[in-house]
Amino acid sequence: MIATPLFPDLAALVADESLYMRRILRDMLTRVGIKRVLEAPDGAEALGVLGESKPDLVILDWDLAILSGEEFVRLTRTPTTSPAPTVPIVLMLSKPRRYVVERAIALGVNEIIAKPFSPKVLWSRLDEIINRPRPFIQAKGLLRPAPRQVPQDGEKAA
Repeated sequence: MIATPLFPDLAALVADESLYMRRILRDMLTRVGIKRVLEAPDGAEALGVLGESKPDLVILDWDLAILSGEEFVRLTRTPTTSPAPTVPIVLMLSKPRRYVVERAIALGVNEIIAKPFSPKVLWSRLDEIINRPRPFIQAKGLLRPAPRQVPQDGEKAA
């Protein structure tokens, strides 16, 4: 059995319309040491919390009211107006269709998770953004993580 990773001293913003889903995520995050979990039921409130609290990471549902996940990501990744343009964003998708995944990557999400997911899947995505962060590049006025490097023949994956 793999030991539960620990990510102490981090603050996370969870944006999902479902109170139930926010509670599940809060539980998953506290089990890996993330005690400061901020919540938002819609994209507009999430943007406000991002500006006020500047969390270390955002876990965001694509299908949000008032301000969609897509609009949240676009506003967050616009360096001229965003309070935190390089905050890591883990995107949750109920229906991970290819065009949505490609759109989300183009807008600058760091990781994508298909709902429903296990704590292990969430923790692996957190491990990626916290322990192996990618540099940000600017493209079409938005900041986004640089593409992952694919190991060449004979090289080991990092």
